[in-house]
Amino acid sequence: MTIVTYISQTIEKSFRKFKFLRFGRSDIATSFLATSFGEDYLPPKDSKMVQIRSTNSQESVIVCIVNKADASLKVGEKVIYSTDADGVVQSQMYLRNDGKVEVKGTSVEFLEGTDNAVRYSKLESEFNELKGKYNDLVTQFNAHIHTAPSSGGPTTPPSVTGTFSVADITQSKIDEIIVP
Repeated sequence: MTIVTYISQTIEKSFRKFKFLRFGRSDIATSFLATSFGEDYLPPKDSKMVQIRSTNSQESVIVCIVNKADASLKVGEKVIYSTDADGVVQSQMYLRNDGKVEVKGTSVEFLEGTDNAVRYSKLESEFNELKGKYNDLVTQFNAHIHTAPSSGGPTTPPSVTGTFSVADITQSKIDEIIVP
């Protein structure tokens, strides 16, 4: 087992292969990435990696990157993060020991999604204002009396009356997903 320094990568036959520096400037080698099923990553340059060689010293794999610790983690918690090319963290997903999942980043996009998340409190406020204005207009419409064109006296109100809105958006609120 050797700690090596990442230089670059290629993809060969659908597998990621890292080029790295081992024991000195002239000791450059390559190994395929071996990681948990369903995971792939491309570390920033100069990341420290763990290379493991098989009993046949010609074969080896990179099994992990040596990461910086996140001091906010408590027992049983996990963080998954990405960085820019300089190694500065750009997005994070925390799996907390109380069952919460916290996502930090500039946006969350569901690649197969077709709908947008909304800020429910702001939507509800604007919706209730619109509903109130509509109901005020219905009240005015229902109270309006027409005058008779020939005599100038009042006539009976039209048989058509407006109906107040009872629209309610509270069922669209999702308490389990909170956005900033």
